[in-house]
Amino acid sequence: MLPLAAVALGLALVLAGGAYALASVDAVDHRAALVGAVALLAVGGVLAGAGPVGSDARTADGATAVGDRSPATAAATGDAERAATRTAAATDATTDAANDTVTATVVGASAGDWLTYRTAAGARRTVRLAGVDAPGVDGDDPRQFDGVLTGSRGRTCLADHGRRALVSLRTDLVGTSVTVDPVERADGVDAAVVTVDGQSINRRMVDRGHARARGGRYADAERAARSADRGLWSCSVVAPDRPLRESNVPNVRIAAVHPNPPGDDGASLTEEYVVIENTGPETVDLSNWYLVDGDGHTYFFFDGRELRPGTELVLHVGAGRDREGHVYWGASTPVLDNDHESLKLVDGDADRVVRFSY
Repeated sequence: MLPLAAVALGLALVLAGGAYALASVDAVDHRAALVGAVALLAVGGVLAGAGPVGSDARTADGATAVGDRSPATAAATGDAERAATRTAAATDATTDAANDTVTATVVGASAGDWLTYRTAAGARRTVRLAGVDAPGVDGDDPRQFDGVLTGSRGRTCLADHGRRALVSLRTDLVGTSVTVDPVERADGVDAAVVTVDGQSINRRMVDRGHARARGGRYADAERAARSADRGLWSCSVVAPDRPLRESNVPNVRIAAVHPNPPGDDGASLTEEYVVIENTGPETVDLSNWYLVDGDGHTYFFFDGRELRPGTELVLHVGAGRDREGHVYWGASTPVLDNDHESLKLVDGDADRVVRFSY
């Protein structure tokens, strides 16, 4: 069936033609016939423009108007809308899943505080261990790990423990089923608490000294690791690369140096110290021995101070009451440099010298 608009336009043309023919045959005034023809054409145009409801009417920019779509167009548009809705719902579901506690399998670790896991649905995600900051395998700025020896020696030590932290994660966790509990998102990074059999991996890394506590979490575990010089916190104590042996040196040596206590060095002078050890079989009288640093600061041991075989004496830079195994320099300012120092332990009677540098 022809659309009503086409029929109306055809009828107008026919009537206009008839009016012209009548004017020619019956000598009707040509102007009147012309006016009639124009009027009929106008009527046909109006009818054609109106069109039936439900046709493919279009807006001025060519888009199909709402409510004027054909059944096929409406069906296609409805399918597209439903597909878009399903896509949005799937995206929301994925986002929600990433924020939910999940049981997953660890498939890799890229650093001592980053791991990748795979969910039961096959999704792979990478998260950072919340509240944990492990040194990188190439080393980090020692100033980020307060109390660690600064300079190249501290960076090298941190790099070593960064590698140990990474190996620990890979050895203990890859292939293991864990529970991942996302707790925060900062700078586009997801952070989570990861547990195995109810035990926090995050806390374990800090407790073992593989990482420092971050953001207030696991501060107690860090304190315990520091006090025991575990893991990276051993980088705060300088030990000789090998025992120093010279022909005129007795079996007394500088066993360790702790030059950079946590926090303000000036407020922690008693935590800045040198450890002296007797590795020989005989007791050594330290009455006339003294310790001198590279700047000429000198500490004299008291008369009668002895160091028995296999024992240590800790010389604290700050002030305090001497007791068994501990003596105090009484300095009011830091003595030991945090990144480089040369020390000499001198036997004043025999001019025998034990040297130690870091």
